[in-house]
Amino acid sequence: MAANVSFKLAGYPDGIARQSATTALPRAGAMISNLRSTSRAHHTHFGLGTLGFLAAKRGAPDWQSLVLVSNRHVLLAHDAECGDMIFQPDHEELGDQVVFDAPRLNAIAKIEDTGLCGHFSYAYPGEAEKPYFIDCATAALLLKQCENPLQIHAKTQHFNKVARVHPHDTFAGKELKVRLSGRDNTVWGKVIDSQATVETVTGERCHNTLVIRAMPGGKSKPRPFSRKGDSGALLVDQYQRAVGLLWGNHLLDPAISYACHIHPVLSFLQITPWCFDFCAAPSARKD
Repeated sequence: MAANVSFKLAGYPDGIARQSATTALPRAGAMISNLRSTSRAHHTHFGLGTLGFLAAKRGAPDWQSLVLVSNRHVLLAHDAECGDMIFQPDHEELGDQVVFDAPRLNAIAKIEDTGLCGHFSYAYPGEAEKPYFIDCATAALLLKQCENPLQIHAKTQHFNKVARVHPHDTFAGKELKVRLSGRDNTVWGKVIDSQATVETVTGERCHNTLVIRAMPGGKSKPRPFSRKGDSGALLVDQYQRAVGLLWGNHLLDPAISYACHIHPVLSFLQITPWCFDFCAAPSARKD
């Protein structure tokens, strides 16, 4: 569900790729891209996705060096590899087009773990292992927290803990409510299935997938829960808990979206999520 956007750029922006992030700090919910396809033609299309959340590698000595987490199909679009740059480009939406400010493409990270777009065996406590479909990868931030000159005191907390979506959370009338983290004008949805098998356009069957249906908003026409470019967004529930990573939507019903469970993602990548803005001081961390 990464968006393809037309954009003119002569060659891959190697000069920008050698720079650290200077125009904007990594931010949950921000649009990101590896921009690899810009070197393939003058009129190009490249995948755009979303920065889901930040995390630390398990066993890391501190919280200074973080990674960003998104879908594998976002970070590794157009055959990207470890070491390739990830950008958080400054952009403006004009109708159906997205216009980028070429001097502010904003390199923020390098691909570190190519992750997985497939099934991973995972067992919740007291349960047998099951194949969970996950679509995830990481990129190491170019800036370290201790080197951040724009550290602020009013910190945004995107979520307060990580939680499982249990089958009981999908009972009719009692469905868990969820939204995409880091987005304005948020559309709420409800999880209608936590163990679904979803078939993709290529025929792949994705087991134990979260299915979300957008909730109607007042008298206005219902909006889609997610759109192209939302791939990789973090799913947060009504209790401010991180519960999943968005990876796709229904081709015929825009009210339906799909996400992978958060715990198999964390287990496969061996990471611990960071719930604050990038510029939050490590001392503010809550266990």
